[in-house]
Amino acid sequence: MAGTHREDPGGGGLIAPTLLDGEGFKVRLEQHHGYLRAYVHDGRDSLAVSIAMWKLLAEQCARHGAKRLLVVEDLESTVDREDVEKVIDAMATFGFASIRTAFVEMQDDLQGSEHGGILLTERGMAIHVSNDEFAARHWLMYGE
Repeated sequence: MAGTHREDPGGGGLIAPTLLDGEGFKVRLEQHHGYLRAYVHDGRDSLAVSIAMWKLLAEQCARHGAKRLLVVEDLESTVDREDVEKVIDAMATFGFASIRTAFVEMQDDLQGSEHGGILLTERGMAIHVSNDEFAARHWLMYGE
């Protein structure tokens, strides 16, 4: 729903949350025991936004020495299916092969996100895609 504000679910990290302005989105970043949590919101997803988001998240993982990342994406719209491969190429370039990533889709594009997850796994990246943050966090910390 455009123009409405939803509270960020699952807050409360080790350090004060940091609000980052991305290119067409905002990220609330929190450091937890063993992982970073990024709540991505206030934007409309597209190829450019997705690439900018993954670049910013990779930079934050490097800055904080994080090898595990929980992404809760709450953006309107979605990346066009024909552009998914470009996002995956960018993620590989940004170093996501060495970052275990759990991705939670808060909007209605779970099917598209799962498709991307399959392609990422085929490229050797450890990613879990769901619409359940608890399950995603469990996989991030304890899953195969």
